[in-house]
Amino acid sequence: MSALSQLLERLRRAGPSPGAPARVVAVPSAGDELSREVSFLFAPLDEIGQQTALRLAAAHSDAGKVEAAAARRRLAMLDDAHAEAERLAAALIADRRADCERRVRAMLADAEREAQRVRARGRERTPAFVAEIVERLLAGGS
Repeated sequence: MSALSQLLERLRRAGPSPGAPARVVAVPSAGDELSREVSFLFAPLDEIGQQTALRLAAAHSDAGKVEAAAARRRLAMLDDAHAEAERLAAALIADRRADCERRVRAMLADAEREAQRVRARGRERTPAFVAEIVERLLAGGS
């Protein structure tokens, strides 16, 4: 059953409203030639259908253009994000490298100071140590 037939059947079941207008405007009965009574609606309905199809096609086309633009924008945003991530990673690596170099220089400076301290201590103790060894050698040889 078509949508129009369903609508007309519902109107028939509802019955006419009371008063004079109900006698003038009647819903076609199931036995009447329905298409003849509503034929004036077919041309406008066909035109509406064509306009709807055109608008749907235009909407699909517009949606495709919007999707393509969004895809291009997404790729551009991803490229920007990758470039920014690489820049941040390079900056982080440079910072860490500089920090490591500072720490290495500090460790080398500490090691140099410790080596100087050990050498100075050795210079201080060497004469007494040599004197002790010579004394033991001389004492053991007599």
